[in-house]
Amino acid sequence: MTQIDALERLAATGLLKHEAPGREEIAGLLRTGAVRLEDARKTTNAPESRFDLAYNAAHAFALAALRIHGYRTDKRYVVFQALP
Repeated sequence: MTQIDALERLAATGLLKHEAPGREEIAGLLRTGAVRLEDARKTTNAPESRFDLAYNAAHAFALAALRIHGYRTDKRYVVFQALP
């Protein structure tokens, strides 16, 4: 099974929806992911804050990848589930 087949299976369950990707949205997700990842590296931030920042950076990057392939979801966990 290909990666696209796996995404299509998630779409068939209703967890993913087809939606054409938008350049501005993807650029914004990549930008916010990069900013949050940079802030997560700052040792002056509390460990809990650094974790939150890193988690949200990972989500932004994963969502960007999902959007590039033309899918969207309203459930955060599905964004990570779709990564493979």
